This record gives sequence, structure tokens and C-alpha cells, in this order.
Amino acid sequence: MRKAPSLRNNNGALQLRVRIDGKDAFINRLGRWSNPSDVAKALALSAKIWSDYCDGSFDASLRSYQPNNAHPDTGLLDGLRQLAESNRQGRTIHAYRTLRRYGKTLRNKGDVDEFIGWMLASGLQNRTVDGILCEFRRVCLEESKHLFKHKLKVSKGSSLSDVLSTEEITLVLEDMKINELWFYPLFFLWLSSGMRNAEIRGLTWDCIHWNSGEIVIHKTLRVDGLNTHRYFWSSTKTGKERIIPINSSVVKVLSDHKDDMQSKGIYDTYGLAFVTPITHKNVYDSLLGKVWKRSLVRCGIKPRRLDAQRHSFLSHALAIGNSPADLAQMAGHSTQMLLKTYAKPTGRIRLPEWQTESNTVLTKVA
Repeated sequence: MRKAPSLRNNNGALQLRVRIDGKDAFINRLGRWSNPSDVAKALALSAKIWSDYCDGSFDASLRSYQPNNAHPDTGLLDGLRQLAESNRQGRTIHAYRTLRRYGKTLRNKGDVDEFIGWMLASGLQNRTVDGILCEFRRVCLEESKHLFKHKLKVSKGSSLSDVLSTEEITLVLEDMKINELWFYPLFFLWLSSGMRNAEIRGLTWDCIHWNSGEIVIHKTLRVDGLNTHRYFWSSTKTGKERIIPINSSVVKVLSDHKDDMQSKGIYDTYGLAFVTPITHKNVYDSLLGKVWKRSLVRCGIKPRRLDAQRHSFLSHALAIGNSPADLAQMAGHSTQMLLKTYAKPTGRIRLPEWQTESNTVLTKVA
């Protein structure tokens, strides 16, 4: 900024134009051009901005110079909306809708603290508030990121409780084979491969290579965060294709499921492997969550998230001695992330044995 900000008349509305790094930025909602009082306040704000620039305390985001916080934070809202339209994620959509409902500008740390208090009073948990502020940091300018840091105590979620023991997995699968037969193949594959939710939803029959005992993962069926009833095809989370090996038991269960779909006339070589039992459309998390919960209740097992499928498989696969690097490649993770997230206790412990004179036969050489 080489000179002080200038006033502009925008169809009668008073604006302040600031030239930052060769680009024009504007501060709106300063009042009416025809009102001398509004013009005087705008000139005072212009002097304040120039003074801050000269003494090195200038806020390049212009956030702290907004005239009041009784209006929606249009800059932050626009950034969140653009991000939501590009990534279609529910987390971003929730942050956007929460800020829009709040309806005020977050100019400084005091405003952000007030916003946090409003969210907590509305019943949001610390972890949810943390996620919303994290989305704000993703779209705001570098100079404003410090505003959205907080001191809320957020306990790190542990996936320890999501890991089922071998006995619990066997119990659940036996229950589903009797009471949830249509969904049994899906959960059997899920617990035997650790696939992601969107990968299970988007699995098509042509991706199953029966002879080699492999499943090719190159696409997903993702839920649209802007419209939770709409799904769209996408690449994998990492954007890379990968191979998941399956054992003979999984091949047998999937083959029987294929025969069942053929007998019902709903099998398609390039169609979805798992569909809803009535409408024969793609499965969705809320439906699978109900099936999963019903089975756990019948088995007397405490509730687990749907992520328990992936956590249980990968944790047990690590526990029986598989290479972390191989599992990471199969799961679509880095080795570091795999060990950090999925290396959880499973109850499988191999104790070392030491050879001593008391339990070995010593042979004397004549």
C-alpha cells in the first residue's frame, strides 16, 4: 500500500478502497455518500488504516477495520461457499451454514470469542467448534489465521473403542448371516478388506477379479455435502488406484451374493455390487448404520461407529504380523498415518520364548 485508502461512491453507498500488493480491496457498509457523518467516519477509518500501515501494525485482511459486526461476514462466507462448492464436503457446508446463521462479522479476537460462546450455547461440542474454526482457517488470508485459534480443550478421538475382538467380529457376522442376510456380504467384505465407506458404496462387479482374488479400487461413490440425498462418482481419496487382495472366503460370499442378485434379476456386470433391498439403489451410511447397530444390540456389544469395519481389519492385520508398508499401500495411507491411526490393541499378543537349559536338550560332543 503506497498511499492512504480512498473513498468511493458506489451507487450512493460509501466504500473505502485500499490498494494492497497491486490489487484493490474494498470495505463496504460504511453508510451513504450523501451523509456527511458517514463520510467523516470513513475518512477517520482511512486515516486509521494509513497510520497502522506506517507503524507496521496494518491488518492486510482488512478484517479488523470492518465498521461493525452486526452484518454477515461476506468475505469469509464467500470463501466457505466456494470451498464447499468445490469439495462438496459436509464439514465445510456445516461451517458455512453456522456462520451464515450467526450473521455477524468476525473482525477481531473478541468477536471470535463471542462467536465461540454462541456456538457452545447452541449445543455444539468442542470438537465441532474446533472443526468449524479449522474450516475458517482454510479459506481466510494468512494474516487472519491467528484469529481462529482457540484454547478449547478438545480430546483427541480414539479409535481404540472401534476395534472389535475376533470373538465379537465372529459373533456379529454370524448374527447378520441369520438376521441381515441381504447385508451380510457387504459387512463380510468390509471387515475382511478395510475398504472406505465411499469405496464400499461404489464397488461395481467389474472391479472384482475372481481368478486372482483381487479387487481394484479406482473410484468412489461420494455423498454430496450440499445435498445429502445426492451421490456422485469420484476418484479415490488419494486419487490413486490400488489393489485389495481378498481370500477364498470373501470370494465365496461375494459369488453367492452375485448369484442371489442374478436370481432377482438385478445383476449388472458393470452395476453396483451392493444395493438397497427394495429400491435397488446405492446403499448409504444411515441405512448401513441402522443395520450395524441392530446387529450389535442383538449380540450385546457396545455401539461402534461404521468406521469400526476399517479400524478392526487394519488393526488385526497389523497384529498378526503383516508388513505396515504393505498394509499402508492396500489401505491408501502413508505408513506413518497407518501406524498412528490403526495400530490399536486387538488382544492378539505373541509372547517371546527364551531357550534355557531347563527347556532344551543339550548334546555333548564326544
